[in-house]
Amino acid sequence: MSTHENRSVYVKSPWQFEVHDNPVAEPGPGQLLVRIAACAACGTDFHVADRMAQDWQVFGHEVSGVVEAVGEGVTRFAAGDRVALDSSAPCGQCAICLPRPYGRGRPELCRTAATYYGSATMGFGKMLLTPQQCAVAVPQGMKLDVAALTEPLGVSKDLVETAQVGPGDHVLIIGPGPLGLGAAALARHYGAERVILAGRSRSEARMAAGEALGADLLICVDETPLAAYDFGRRRPDKILVTAPPQALAEAIAIAAFGGVVAYIGIAWGPGAKVTFDADAFHFNKMSLRASHASPGTHAAETIRLLADMPQLGAQLISHRFGLEETGPMLTALRDEKRTLKKAVMVNQ
Repeated sequence: MSTHENRSVYVKSPWQFEVHDNPVAEPGPGQLLVRIAACAACGTDFHVADRMAQDWQVFGHEVSGVVEAVGEGVTRFAAGDRVALDSSAPCGQCAICLPRPYGRGRPELCRTAATYYGSATMGFGKMLLTPQQCAVAVPQGMKLDVAALTEPLGVSKDLVETAQVGPGDHVLIIGPGPLGLGAAALARHYGAERVILAGRSRSEARMAAGEALGADLLICVDETPLAAYDFGRRRPDKILVTAPPQALAEAIAIAAFGGVVAYIGIAWGPGAKVTFDADAFHFNKMSLRASHASPGTHAAETIRLLADMPQLGAQLISHRFGLEETGPMLTALRDEKRTLKKAVMVNQ
């Protein structure tokens, strides 16, 4: 069987990186072989590098590129097409995916999703094999490094939709990382009356980006804790938590009557256990909702949002680096909050 030349970044915890040849096979049935143009670094990549990679493995999953070849049965794409990838997608065939009355009509709950995650080729590399279901076409004129934001913006979109943000809402976003910044822009796009972004004062670039993307108010929680902040006559109706789960108790305590708290923060350890006043939660008619955009169902919409909202790419991407620089760049940025928004590996 013929193979294509490829190089991939390998990671092993804690914070060890190597770049090796990693030949990739021809695409199989239903697969695309994608020449990677860009791969954005995700918070999960930092977790993997820190403690989750027990042995050497490839990584990276916020990808855009150009189709190099297609496998048997691929009908949506051809060689030369520009694509962005979601790391997983509903299978479209199981009893959960199929529309009623044949199934549940809930593709976002699919348990047999198509994915390239965990495969022999991942995003920090030159080439990648992926199921065609994970791909979406990139509009002409959009830069491929911006298109790599399709997957993380889909995560922000899922968070905003989980909270049912809409016209007239007062929205508080806790955590000014890339997911929180995307959520701030989308909350404004969906008609929120007021958008508040909470973070630490050291995150200067992130907080400034939040303001540029539509936040009306910035709260530096190391100067004024949210529990002590005076929101005036109206507390936030919708609170979106992109911080670790420990922030949930405070979010619940400051939400408006009938408020909705949606979250995506992950602790990966003992911090996953949280407590809050269940009686107050009950009598205040509150809702707590988890957002987990896997399998991804938003890519076709988020690629259009990136095209319609060019400020997203301009504000979110703060660093670009080459494949061979992946390890040094991620290591340099692991504790950097002052300037880091989104770092994107770009293949030349």
